[in-house]
Amino acid sequence: MVNEKSALRKKLLSVRNSLPRQEISLSHLEDFEKFKNAKTVFCYVSAGSEVKTQSLIQEMLTKKRVVVPYCTDKCGNMIAVEIKSLDELKEGLFGISEPVTPKEFPKEEIDFVIVPGIAFDKDGYRLGYGKGYYDRFLSDINPFKLGICKKELFADNLPHDEFDVKMNKILVI
Repeated sequence: MVNEKSALRKKLLSVRNSLPRQEISLSHLEDFEKFKNAKTVFCYVSAGSEVKTQSLIQEMLTKKRVVVPYCTDKCGNMIAVEIKSLDELKEGLFGISEPVTPKEFPKEEIDFVIVPGIAFDKDGYRLGYGKGYYDRFLSDINPFKLGICKKELFADNLPHDEFDVKMNKILVI
């Protein structure tokens, strides 16, 4: 399973890197009742060829409490950190923008999570980067989980195991 995921990850990441960058905005989320009702939204800060989230985060900051990931180590552990501005971010581990002053936010208070991935499937499973950060983070809480996926990387099914956390919905753009 590990080798299969690793080979698929490499292949699909190459595909994603060849695609034009896309951006998500609040208008993409208007149809999600769970988003409308959410007080606190956890959102990834995009890097590389991921669907861009900086404009979305900027828009959400005026309407909701926004928390973003902060990687505490290289072993797959991360925490949520509240931000009030994108200016509070600087490049951290793996070239991803992270909060400069990481004060842990109680993850049980998160209502809605916007999750990155290399690819997603119709059953809600994701192919991530292989370190397990999101699976560990989401394993013991139950917010609404929205995966963001480029249409070229939306699959019928992807390999997954018992540790992979299933998304509630996939937004294909």
